[in-house]
Amino acid sequence: MTHLTTRRNFIQQTAFAAAALSGSALSLPVGASPIFETPDQNATPPDPSAIRKLASQLTGRIITADSSEYESARLVFNRAFDQRPALIVRCGGASDVARALDFAQRHQLPLAVRGGGHSRAGFGVCVGGMVIDLSAMQQVTVDRNQRIARAEGGCLVRDLDQATTRLGLATTSGGCPTVGIAGYTLGGGEGVLMSKYGAACDNLVSAQMVTVDGRQVEASQTSNPDLFWAIRGGGGNFGVVTSFEYRLHPVTEVLSGTLAYSAGPDVLSMFARFVKTAPDEMNVIAEALPAQGGQRVLIHARYVGSARVGNDLLQPLRVPLKPLVDNMRNMSYLESQAGGFLPAPFAHFQTNLFLPDLTSAAVEVITTAINHAPPQFRVLIVPLYGAISRIAVSETAFPLRQPGYEVDMLGSWSTPTEEASAVHWVKALRDNLKPFGRGTYVNQLGETSEDLVRAAYGPNYARLVAIKQKFDPTNVLRFNQNIKPV
Repeated sequence: MTHLTTRRNFIQQTAFAAAALSGSALSLPVGASPIFETPDQNATPPDPSAIRKLASQLTGRIITADSSEYESARLVFNRAFDQRPALIVRCGGASDVARALDFAQRHQLPLAVRGGGHSRAGFGVCVGGMVIDLSAMQQVTVDRNQRIARAEGGCLVRDLDQATTRLGLATTSGGCPTVGIAGYTLGGGEGVLMSKYGAACDNLVSAQMVTVDGRQVEASQTSNPDLFWAIRGGGGNFGVVTSFEYRLHPVTEVLSGTLAYSAGPDVLSMFARFVKTAPDEMNVIAEALPAQGGQRVLIHARYVGSARVGNDLLQPLRVPLKPLVDNMRNMSYLESQAGGFLPAPFAHFQTNLFLPDLTSAAVEVITTAINHAPPQFRVLIVPLYGAISRIAVSETAFPLRQPGYEVDMLGSWSTPTEEASAVHWVKALRDNLKPFGRGTYVNQLGETSEDLVRAAYGPNYARLVAIKQKFDPTNVLRFNQNIKPV
């Protein structure tokens, strides 16, 4: 039996899925779609006098529905989520986080934690509850001699990059400058330096945290090592991280840019062959998009080292298939990071699979999907090789350690009536790729379920449950890819 999906079968599957949801699902407002499974959010609004008392105890401030900044403060990057919390606590430090955690539990409020607000599944906001907002906590300090950066939990990728690169140093961080370092690191942290220096969580030296019982603790190899193991991939399940310490590496100029092609399967097959021989210093990502008259494949490349050596290494991507666009050039690492993926907030649904190999059959499935996709659709193929794949699965909670490809599938929409179609194109592709997949990456999941979480953590799941039982036995922190303490 073949796993190869024909163009006709793919179109039929997506058409049937869309037809099944036509009617009531299409009439739902954006953000109310049943495709996004979220924890129970029923709550009784807290008494205004209790909120005023909490506000008087904070160094930060509270934003409620009658505040002028409420409408902007409650929005998250994924505009599929349009939710209204009862209060947003914009914390000024760890003591504010502790007081907010205590207040939410005493008043039985649903509790979301927001760093950068880029959670694909909208976990940085909730309905009728409290948001612990870390966005005012953005200080970064760098010890150049020790090559260590300390960054507060509300920092964005650009905050960390700007502070470190002026000293000729960097650590693995995200490809979008506005992503929050907290959620990014806690979920593992794939990035362009991962083949050379490992994932973001591999470069984490320590973290300062507030646990749900209000304790301020350190997580490191020597302090609470079980907690330190868990937060390197296990997400925000175990406490609120108020600051991170990262190991830094010398990074100054890089060869960076994009090669663009109009062809489909041949380019992706060429890409897969290139990945198998790429050195640690070379990072490449393929992006497949619908285009007028077919499809477009972009290969984003970055080489940490000599531009001449990097250009020589890229020759197999230039011959025999000559790219339509080739804008590779030498630039500062900061410039290459600032020019990364930087879309404005938009409504979208994204999911992913990990493929141990990008086989010709998998390539055909992706190409089929792209050839018949709506315009607002994209597939991102992120190879994992080099340093990130030379760490044992059991060493951190982040389990994607074998060489392979993390494949992100995204569909977006401009109006609510386009939502069902976009979501089901993504899900149809995901389902057609499942026979080739083995696991998933929590940071790029726009949906949640216990099965997905178990699949994401694989052999590490049981240990994560035990640590969850220890640090959050009543599952206070459940607006995440949730590890249930049972």
